[in-house]
Amino acid sequence: MLLTPPMARPAETKNAVAAHTQDLVKLEGDKLVPFKSAEFLKAPYTVIYFSAGWCPDCRRFSPALVEAYGKQSKDRPRFEVVLFSMDKTAEGMLKFMKAENMNWPAIAFDKVGAAEDLKKYYSGHGIPCLSVIDPEGKLVLQSQSDQDALEVLKQLKDFLDRPELKPR
Repeated sequence: MLLTPPMARPAETKNAVAAHTQDLVKLEGDKLVPFKSAEFLKAPYTVIYFSAGWCPDCRRFSPALVEAYGKQSKDRPRFEVVLFSMDKTAEGMLKFMKAENMNWPAIAFDKVGAAEDLKKYYSGHGIPCLSVIDPEGKLVLQSQSDQDALEVLKQLKDFLDRPELKPR
């Protein structure tokens, strides 16, 4: 998975994930519950993670993403993650999120169809796919092909560590 700057979206675009916040769920114990957070999407970047539990590459990649996400400052996260599940069933999605200890929100399985705009504009060529968008909805990095998860996350960290992107 090589993160590369893709073509920009139209200038009038806003963070498309914001339009789907009412459709988000989060793992709580053994079930998915509606996700409500005033802090969500206040991080400078949003990572849309297109993934599925039936995908061996996704299962290999997810632990590294979970670790990177967990290493962030709780007070000032640099990025948020939203899972866009490509699982075949709601149970498959729940099982995947539990197995990988994903503590970020996901588009509810029954709402994935209504979130086709996210898939249309932000999904890459297969899964796992990471699409990093800025607050305006501009795609700034995207995975392109299979690559070691740690390399993908290193590129994301390098991107976020650029002097002009560092929090003040």
